[in-house]
Amino acid sequence: MSNGTAEIVNMEDARARRRASELDGGEFATVGAHLKAVREASGLSLEELSEKTHIKAVYLGAIEEMDVDALPSRPFAIGFVRGYAEAMGLDPKAIVARFKEEAGFGGAAEVESEKFEAARAAPETERTHMSLLATLAVLIFILWCAFEITKPHPTETPYRVGGQAERAEKPAPLAQPTAEMLRGVAPEPLPNDVAPKIETRIEPVYPPNCEANAKPVETVDLAFNVSADGLVTGERVVSASNPCFREAALNALRRWKYAPRTVDGAPQPAYDLRATLRFERPS
Repeated sequence: MSNGTAEIVNMEDARARRRASELDGGEFATVGAHLKAVREASGLSLEELSEKTHIKAVYLGAIEEMDVDALPSRPFAIGFVRGYAEAMGLDPKAIVARFKEEAGFGGAAEVESEKFEAARAAPETERTHMSLLATLAVLIFILWCAFEITKPHPTETPYRVGGQAERAEKPAPLAQPTAEMLRGVAPEPLPNDVAPKIETRIEPVYPPNCEANAKPVETVDLAFNVSADGLVTGERVVSASNPCFREAALNALRRWKYAPRTVDGAPQPAYDLRATLRFERPS
């Protein structure tokens, strides 16, 4: 009889986990909120899930609250999210991809990629031109050194011309070649880089569920990028006076619109911009 009871309990646990894994992640504001709902629907506490995954409960809680600052380095944080998703029977690849996007873990890679693409896109003719100029500068310098070594150096000994003592005069020293003389070209002007300018700023909505435990004024510091289309991307929370206001700040920031950054008139992405949003308790 005891074995039959255990089987019934295990089957009920399995059904509960299956129902929890079927929750639609699109109904939740963050992937952390989705994971928390699945865990609670499965009847697991953070401590029980910690024993199951061997991940500290404080890190599991930070994932649910999307508190990236409370998590360890990026590789460990992604590994913890993957382990959480697998323990809940969810698709770890989809969960990890959404976590990376919401945590702002994609911005740095994009910056490096653009640097490498710009280097590969340098015109071949420009590289050839610079190579010729460098070769010409070296030849000029070698000729100048050879002239300095072989030219005669008159002494100060007097000699007579027409019965009068005359003193040989030293020739004026040659002017030292400058970097511009050796290159034969003028320095190139710096590009005209214009920072992005905000066009549409959406103020955050004060979350009613945060009012009970909030101070009169709460602030959230945000970091984000702006694409060449003027859209906010890679948004993330740097710090918050009250974690309850993090998601409301991110939701407002995602709807901002910018006139994009331009370099010599061409739209370019801008990275690691900062903003601080204030939440004042309704009167």
